[in-house]
Amino acid sequence: MVAAILLNTRSKILYSFLRSLHSGLILLPNAFFKIFLITLLGLIFESADPLFAADIIIQNDKIEYAIDDQGKNLRFIDKASKTDYLDKKSASYIASIKKDGREFPVSAVSLRGNLLKLEFKTAGLTADLLLDIEKDRFRLEVVNVSGSVESLTFINIPLKLEGMPYEPFAACVLSMNPQTHVFALPALQSHMKATAYERFGMKGAKVTVLGVPQKEMLPLIREVMINATDIPHSNAGGAWAQQSKEGFGSYLMNFGTLTEDTVDEWIKMCKSLGFTQIDNHGGGKFFRFGDFELDPEKWPDGWDNFKRINKRLHDAGISSIFHTYAFFIDKNSKYVTPVPREDLGYFNSFTIAKAIGEADTEVEVQESTADISLITGFFVRNSRTIRVGTELIEFDGISKNAPYKFTGLKRGANGTKASAHTVNEKAYHLREMFGRFAPGVETPLFSEIAKRTAEIVEQANFDGIYFDAIDGSDILAGPENFWYYGGKFVFEVAKNLKRPVGMEMSSMIHHWWHYRSRWQAWDRPTRGYKRFIDIHSSSIKSDEYEHGLWRGNVAQINKIAPAENGGLLLPLQLGWWAHQTWNPPQVEPTFSDDIEYLGSKMIGNNAGLAMLGGFDEKALNENPAFRRLNAIIKQYEELRHQNYFSDSIKQQLRVPGKDFSLFQSADGAWKFKPMSYQKHKVSGLDHPSAIWKVKNEFAAQPLQLRIEPLMSVKSYDDPENMVLSDFSGISEFKQDSTAKGISGGLKPALEKTLAGESAISFTAQSTGASARDASWINMQKQFESILDLKNNKALGVWVKGDGNGQLLNLRIESPHHISHGARGDHYIKIDFVGWKYFELVEIESSEFSNYVWPAPYSSASFYVYDSYRHEVAFDKVDKLQIWYNNLPAGKQVETLIGLVKALPIVSNTIVNPSIMIGTEKIIFPVSMESGMYLEFKSETDCKLYGPKGEFIKEVQVQGKVPALRTGENQISFGAEPNSGVKPRVQLTIITEGKPLLN
Repeated sequence: MVAAILLNTRSKILYSFLRSLHSGLILLPNAFFKIFLITLLGLIFESADPLFAADIIIQNDKIEYAIDDQGKNLRFIDKASKTDYLDKKSASYIASIKKDGREFPVSAVSLRGNLLKLEFKTAGLTADLLLDIEKDRFRLEVVNVSGSVESLTFINIPLKLEGMPYEPFAACVLSMNPQTHVFALPALQSHMKATAYERFGMKGAKVTVLGVPQKEMLPLIREVMINATDIPHSNAGGAWAQQSKEGFGSYLMNFGTLTEDTVDEWIKMCKSLGFTQIDNHGGGKFFRFGDFELDPEKWPDGWDNFKRINKRLHDAGISSIFHTYAFFIDKNSKYVTPVPREDLGYFNSFTIAKAIGEADTEVEVQESTADISLITGFFVRNSRTIRVGTELIEFDGISKNAPYKFTGLKRGANGTKASAHTVNEKAYHLREMFGRFAPGVETPLFSEIAKRTAEIVEQANFDGIYFDAIDGSDILAGPENFWYYGGKFVFEVAKNLKRPVGMEMSSMIHHWWHYRSRWQAWDRPTRGYKRFIDIHSSSIKSDEYEHGLWRGNVAQINKIAPAENGGLLLPLQLGWWAHQTWNPPQVEPTFSDDIEYLGSKMIGNNAGLAMLGGFDEKALNENPAFRRLNAIIKQYEELRHQNYFSDSIKQQLRVPGKDFSLFQSADGAWKFKPMSYQKHKVSGLDHPSAIWKVKNEFAAQPLQLRIEPLMSVKSYDDPENMVLSDFSGISEFKQDSTAKGISGGLKPALEKTLAGESAISFTAQSTGASARDASWINMQKQFESILDLKNNKALGVWVKGDGNGQLLNLRIESPHHISHGARGDHYIKIDFVGWKYFELVEIESSEFSNYVWPAPYSSASFYVYDSYRHEVAFDKVDKLQIWYNNLPAGKQVETLIGLVKALPIVSNTIVNPSIMIGTEKIIFPVSMESGMYLEFKSETDCKLYGPKGEFIKEVQVQGKVPALRTGENQISFGAEPNSGVKPRVQLTIITEGKPLLN
C-alpha cells in the first residue's frame, strides 16, 4: 500500500484550466504564451516537489486519512462504512513542536517518496517522518528534527469516537518504543496523539496507527505487538488478557500471615469465598519494600519458603501474586541503613556553608531553603530528610531568610551514623512519598530494584505482580515524566522475567496496558456502598485512568455503567473490598443487600473481587455479620465462573441503581428478582419526618423492612456544644472557589433565628454558564488553630429556606496531609420556605455524585475517595466551608444561616418501634440501642442483631403485617416515649418484583 498525493482545491482549479487549454477548449491569442503554459503544466505535475501543493492521503484497506498541505487534518474515514470519524469541531493539525515553552503547529507538509516532511516556519524548524503503510495499519517514525526543540508531536488525530466497545469502528495509535509518549490507552481511543521529547531522544520515536472494525482491534494489536522489538513482550496482559483466566479471578489479600504452617488455612479461606488467588502485600513485618527481605522469623529460608508455599497453593488450584510498592524503598531496607545508597533520589542538593560536628542540631547551607515545605504525609511528595555523605539527617525546621539553615536536626536517622561534615559537602533533600524513599532515575539502584522484583517472581514461582504505589511515579522526576520513568521501571521488570506473568498497577499509562491483566482495583469504601460500586463500575469503563478520581455524576453513571466493558477491553475488577460494622458517623455498616448489589455487578460485568480482610476465623468470630456476607459472595462468585446467567440477565444486572436478590427456585435453578431498598431517616417521634411516603414499583405485597437506631445528639443549648461560627466577623469567611457563571457571598442578616440568635445571609446567582448540578460556590473559614471535635461530631444549625431548590452544604475538613482530603459534608436541600432546625450527624456520601464538584485541591486528594472512603480527623479540624450547588439559572437565591454548632453525639434506645400503613399497624416488641438493627421479612422471620451483626433473638411481632399497595404509600413510625435525647432512626422499606427470565 502507498500514500497518495491528491490535488488540493486551488490546484484542481488550475489543473482544470490548463487541461482545457491543452485540449483547445480555451483559445488564447498568443501562441507563445500557450506553449509556455503547457510546458509549465508538465513541469508542475511531473516534479517530485510540486509547485502547487497537494492534499496527502494515507490509506490502506481499512481507512483513509487525509491532511492538507499545511498539515490540517481533513478526514479519517472507515472505508467499510464510509464514515468520517475525524472530530471537526475545531481545526486540528497532524503535528506541532514545543520550543522555549511555546507550541507551534506545523505550517507545511509534503510527501517525498516515503518521507513525510514537516515544516514549522514560525519556529524555523523541520522534521522528517518515515511512513510505512500495510493493509491494516501504518507506521510513522521520526528520522530527523532540525534544530533544538523540547518536544515534537508527530501524530494528532482527534476523533468523534467515544472509544467504547458498543461502537462498530475502533482506532488506536500504539507506541512502539519506550521513548514515544502516546497519551491515550489502548485499545479503543478517541484521540490518537503521540509525542517525542528531546530529553529522551526524538530520532527513532515510532508509532503504529490502527483503524479497523472494533471486533478486529485486539487480534490486530496482538499481531503488531508480537513483532515489536523495543517493547518487552508479554502474552499475559493487554491484548492477550481476555484469553487468560487469571484476569477474571478474585483474590484474598495476605499482609504477612501466610506461612508454611498456615497454607491450609489460607486454602480453606479461599474456598470459603470461591476465590482462586492470593495477593501477597508486602510491608510491615512481611517483607521490606525495596530490598524485598522477608521477616526471617516467619520465613527463615527467605523466598524459598514462598516457593514451597506457592507450590502447595498451585496444587490446590490457587495462584499467587507478588504485591510490591514498585520502586519505593522502606527506610529500614539495606539501601537506607546502616549506610544509605548514594543513588537515592533527591529533590535538590545544597552546599554546606559551615562545618558541623556529629552532635550539631542545625546546618547552614549556601542555597535558599525558603521554598522547602515541612508538611509530610502518606500521599505528600516531600520529606524532612537530607543525606550528607553516609549520614541521614532529619529536620523539623528551615530558615525562610539568610542565613539559610536546616534546624531541629535528628542526627544519624534511620540507623545511619552521625558524622562531622565539612564546608562544601553536599546535602541532598531526599524524595519521599508513602513514607518511603525513591531511587534516583537512570541509576543502578533503579535498575537493581526492578531486576530483583523479577528474580523473586521467578524464584518463588509467583503468578502475577501487583505494582502498588506506582501511581507515585511522578516522585521520580516530576509529573511531566511520570509516563517515561513509570514505564521504564515496568519494562525493566518485564525484560528480566523468564516467563510473562499478569500484572496490575495502582495507576495506568499507555505502555503498562500491554502487561496489565485486569482493570482496575480501587481502595475500599466505608459508606455509600451502592453508589460507590456504580461509580467504580463506570470509571473503569471511562477515560479516567487513575483510581478514585473520576468526576462523573448521575447522568454519566447512567450512561457508562451499563456498558459491557470500557475502551481498555481488559477483564474488570471491583475490589478492593472490606465489610464494615457500626462505627458512626463516618462508617456505615455493610448489609446483605449491599453485598447482593456488589455480587450482581460482579456477574453483570464478569468482574472479579479482592477482599482486604474479614475472612479469617478471628475476624469472623468477632464480626458474625461477615460470615453471612461472605457466604453471599461465594454463591455469586461460583455462578459468575459458571457463566450461569444469560447476556440478557447480565445486561439488566449492570444497570446502576437497580437492586437484585439471588434465590434458588423449587426446581433448584438460580434466579434473580428485582428489589427496592428505600431508606428514610426519622429525626424524632414528634418530628415531621416520622410520617413519609414510599413508592412501591412492584405488585402489592406485605411489608418488609430494616430498623436501625442511629446516634442521637445533645440539645442545641447543651453546655458541651462548641460554636464553629457565630458570623460576628463576616470577613472570616473567604470565597474559596466558584463554578463558571456563579457569583455570591455572605452578609449579615437583619433577621434573627427562631432561637433569637444572629444569622448570615448567603446569596448566590447563576448565569446558566454551568449546568445546574455543577453550579457551586464555596465560602471558607480557616480556623486560627486546629479544633478538637472528637467529642462533638454532629452539627446543629438553624436555616431559613427560600424554596428555590438549591443545595446547601456545611462541610468540615482536616488538613489534607492528615485526612487525605476527606470531606465532612452535610447536605440540606432548600426545598422549603421559612426556618427549620437541622441536626446533621452522618457524613454524606451517596448523594455526592448527584452533583459535580470542583476537582481536588492537590495530588493528596482523591475526588471519589474523599467522600466515600477517607475520614475526617475530628480531633484535627481546620476549616468550615459553606457551599451551594444546584443553583437555578437566572435568579438569585438566599438562605439565612444561624450559628453553626458542633454537638456531642450520644447513644439512644427505642422501645417497641411500630409501623403503620393506612389502618394497619405492626409492633416490634423489642428494646433497641444505637447500633442494633432489626430485619423483618415476614411474621415468621424477624431477627434482632447487634452492632457487629451478632444474632440476638427472634422477634415475635404484634399486630397485622401492613400491605404495601402498588404506587404511593404513607408510612408512620412510632415507638414508646423514652427519657433523654430524641431518637434518630433509619428505616429501610424493602419491596420485591417478579423473577427475571434467564
